[in-house]
Amino acid sequence: MPTHPAQAPREEVDLRLIELLAEQNRRVPLPIALLMVIVAALGVQVLPDWIPLAWLALALGMLLVRWRLLARLPLQVDRPASERVRTAGFMSLASGSTLSLTLFAFPMLSDAERSFITLLMLGLATGAVGTTAGRRILFLPYVLPMAGPLPLLWAIHPGPTPTGWTELSVGLLLLLYLWVLFGLAGNAWRTFTESVRIRFQERALNEKLTDALAQANQANQAKTRFLAAASHDLRQPLHTIGLLVAALSLRQIEGRDREVVDLLSQVTVALSEQLDQLLDISKLDAGVVAPAWKVVDLGEMLRMHHAEMRAAIEAKGLRAVLDTPTGVRCRTDPALVLRVLRNLTENAVKFTERGSVTLRLRVEGATARVSVEDTGRGIPPAEREMVFEEFYQVGNPERDRSKGLGLGLSIVRRFCKLLGIGVDLRSDVGRGTTVSLALPLHGQGGPLPAPGAPARVHSFAGRTVLVVDDERSVRIGMRVLLEELGCRCLEASAGEEALQQARSHKPDVILADLRLRNGETGIAVIAQVVAAVGPTPALLISGDTAPDRLLEAQRAGITLLHKPVGLPALQEELARVLERE
Repeated sequence: MPTHPAQAPREEVDLRLIELLAEQNRRVPLPIALLMVIVAALGVQVLPDWIPLAWLALALGMLLVRWRLLARLPLQVDRPASERVRTAGFMSLASGSTLSLTLFAFPMLSDAERSFITLLMLGLATGAVGTTAGRRILFLPYVLPMAGPLPLLWAIHPGPTPTGWTELSVGLLLLLYLWVLFGLAGNAWRTFTESVRIRFQERALNEKLTDALAQANQANQAKTRFLAAASHDLRQPLHTIGLLVAALSLRQIEGRDREVVDLLSQVTVALSEQLDQLLDISKLDAGVVAPAWKVVDLGEMLRMHHAEMRAAIEAKGLRAVLDTPTGVRCRTDPALVLRVLRNLTENAVKFTERGSVTLRLRVEGATARVSVEDTGRGIPPAEREMVFEEFYQVGNPERDRSKGLGLGLSIVRRFCKLLGIGVDLRSDVGRGTTVSLALPLHGQGGPLPAPGAPARVHSFAGRTVLVVDDERSVRIGMRVLLEELGCRCLEASAGEEALQQARSHKPDVILADLRLRNGETGIAVIAQVVAAVGPTPALLISGDTAPDRLLEAQRAGITLLHKPVGLPALQEELARVLERE
């Protein structure tokens, strides 16, 4: 059904008119009072003094009453606006009638004095178009008493030197002017009501927009909470499986058993990567991703990325092409740029059946342009912006899990916005897609510092680790893995049990789940243990990816690992925190 624009109710128009009257009332009285004094001075010359002075007193008193009344109208919110407008109309009638009393002296005035009075009345009438917005209930009661008789007075009361046709012509001209003035008043009122209608519609649209934004924000928050809850519930069992698979991988097993363990490990890694995409979205929403800025050689970084992805590209029967110069520098976060390139390249491989995937670097003025080009199916024009939305995938209505979750390009856009990198997507259906990243050049110079030496292998034999988690299966899986690493494992499901374990045998490190039962947190448990047994290195482990949880861990200053935690990441973080002892 067609929708009609919202119409401003009469109450709204009257309220705006009252505001206009009050605004004009602050400016008009003083000039009008001065004119009244001049008119009274003219009257003294042809009438007994007491008559002009009495009229002046009456006119000034009426002006004062009108000034005070109109100033109070906007404050009388308990009265209907239409009733307040009628009150203003009565004041207009009283003011116009008071001014019209000067016309009784008209036959006694000279031609010059008559002309002055006429111009004065017409000026006040013309000004009333603006001060009343042309509203008839205000305009006519004011103008008709003081200016309406002028055409007749000029016609029937000739001056001291009558000419006949001159007075009649003036009367006709005055009549014509008043007719035009009434038309202008009508136009002014229509313009005023239209402006109020437009303002009313704008306000209504703004309210709708505000409501829509609030609903969108609520929906986005609900989505974030759902993703966090779903991610947490999926990560818990996957974390346990990953711990047990990692423990099995450390054992000396051969043949088919090794194949089963390796397959389980690959499946666990694939699921973890998909859940990590949900984590990336939550981290970006929480604002806890802080770029580690450094000057990098984009050519070297692209070669490293090409070496990493070449096997996956060629495994699908595609050509892996690298076209990059050396010495192209940029100041950025290389880890995040590599994440972006990995998402783009994986997308290119995923949607290309034959041909090639090309990584290219070009310098255009002060900009380095890194592009990932494929010869795949391409993206229809109508979907080129939508592919950057969360969970949107081209050509995957059946939600084939092998094609991911549809978060890759959404993460790309968010990371690029964080790093100040421009993103450009160009695609031809049936011929392929090119996604380009525009990074500002940093300049030239000597060779960049060589990368640091690889981290040395650490032994955890003999270390005591306190594991705090309210999930029994997670505690068992972590204990099995830690024991395979040569550690002694203490288990606790809550804070009081953790304190008992720590007092009985001081741990070398604490691994605590972030969110425990009964509102308890791993942060609080770590603080209690440290207070009881002294400084102790600690790591938080959580399947919770809600933005507020991420911020909570960041504020605590404790490294947060996300379930499922892989064996290399666990070993690296354990080594790092233990080195601080």
